[in-house]
Amino acid sequence: MSFMKLRGIRQSRTSARRLYRVAALSSAGVLAAAGLMASSGADQAAASAHSFHPPKIKHVWLFVLENKSYEASFTGLNQNSYLWKTLPQYGELLRQYYGTGHYSLDNYISLASGQAPAPDTQADCPQYKNVSPGTPAADGQVHATSGCVYPRSVQTLFNQLDQKQVGWKAYMQDMGNTPGRENPYGCGIPGDPSGNGVPDPGGATAQDQYVAKHNPTAWFHSVMDNPKDCARVAPLNGLPASAGHPAVSGLAQDLKSEKTTPAFSWITPNNCSDAHDSTCKGDNGSGDPNNHQGGLYASDLFLQKWIPQIMASPAFQDGGLIDITFDEAFPPYKLYGNSTGDYTGNSDPKLNTPTDTAQSVVACCNELPGPNTSQPGDQAFGQDTTPGGGITGSVLISRYIKPGTISDQPYNHYSWLRSMEDLFHITRGGADGHGHLGYAGTPGLRPFGPDVYNNPSGRAMQPAALGSNGVYSATSGQPQDQPAEIAPDFTGASAAQDSLKPGAGK
Repeated sequence: MSFMKLRGIRQSRTSARRLYRVAALSSAGVLAAAGLMASSGADQAAASAHSFHPPKIKHVWLFVLENKSYEASFTGLNQNSYLWKTLPQYGELLRQYYGTGHYSLDNYISLASGQAPAPDTQADCPQYKNVSPGTPAADGQVHATSGCVYPRSVQTLFNQLDQKQVGWKAYMQDMGNTPGRENPYGCGIPGDPSGNGVPDPGGATAQDQYVAKHNPTAWFHSVMDNPKDCARVAPLNGLPASAGHPAVSGLAQDLKSEKTTPAFSWITPNNCSDAHDSTCKGDNGSGDPNNHQGGLYASDLFLQKWIPQIMASPAFQDGGLIDITFDEAFPPYKLYGNSTGDYTGNSDPKLNTPTDTAQSVVACCNELPGPNTSQPGDQAFGQDTTPGGGITGSVLISRYIKPGTISDQPYNHYSWLRSMEDLFHITRGGADGHGHLGYAGTPGLRPFGPDVYNNPSGRAMQPAALGSNGVYSATSGQPQDQPAEIAPDFTGASAAQDSLKPGAGK
């Protein structure tokens, strides 16, 4: 049930920078990986003149899951149904959402700040230390030949929200479970990054499945050096009062009223609940102490617990948006009905399923490599992954989104950052002077448009079969009042599967 076969990676040079264009073709030969216009003066003028404005969304919840390609998560390879069958019936499935690199950390850095992959962030920073030399580069980037913790000069979305006096909070599942492993009162950092730094525990333990590489606040001095900001970084379930520290509320407590709910919430599940570990070191949320199945099985359990709580909250009912996405794409294979990183060493040959890595090594939106590496994909999976982090897919739920819709417009993590900046009316500073940090300020980069916010009235609608309320095709232009070009009538028990067949949106 692979949704598309990818082919044709081509590179071109413009000035002294390399621009990557990846054509993603379905089996029907449909172009689906446009999305960034050339940066001519005329195009910039057209971009500034477009008529679309995002809706008045007041609260955003972002869930970041781990290491799955679109093919792994949103097709029949995934035998766990909540993410790919249930949730899109309440919102929209983005079939062309891309990561920006390999492996994990560089994607979190891109989401939070618009910084491109660098050698140590690609390696998930085994040694937690400051970026060197940390000097400015073009397009709001920073020279980072080594290290992962960025200087105070590098701003993040969290700093931008502070400047707009917009409340935010980052919830980290399991953070602080093991005293001394990370600092739950200090943005979850694993130690002092000065000098040679400290070893960064990149893996989970049975008691503490938190990892700093999935926490976007632990890598920027502009956040971690500010006690007020670190007070906004909390364990998912909060912390009781202790000597010198007041109690810290968790997500469930904050959702009880709109007043206590931040305008922006970043939610990082632990290394089990985010689908990272195929076999969990500790609790997987099933309630069975002998059940350690991870992957998409565990992430479904996590989402089934938290998504209904958010959707029932007063804040979500008053202009809420839920976004469930992945950091990067990994090739799929079948394990316990999950799809996780490719592996051929299973004793059971039926688990050694040959897979196509094509979806895992491509980019969209003319992603730039940045000043520190020419390979945003870091040669992942033994292939030339020069473009980026692959197609992951994403699900968005809001009253401003018609249930059961699909968009084939390409977006990536830089597009997401630009979209959040626009949503919270951040219009000053950044790489472009209009509030867009790093590569979120790339000329012509398309933010979420009317293909995403396709129910501008905000009128509540009933859940709908995937594709039944419209399929939005990719366009090369900037957002306008774009209607759904195709609205196939996918109904019945097989609606979700039928809408994902190659060519279904054309």
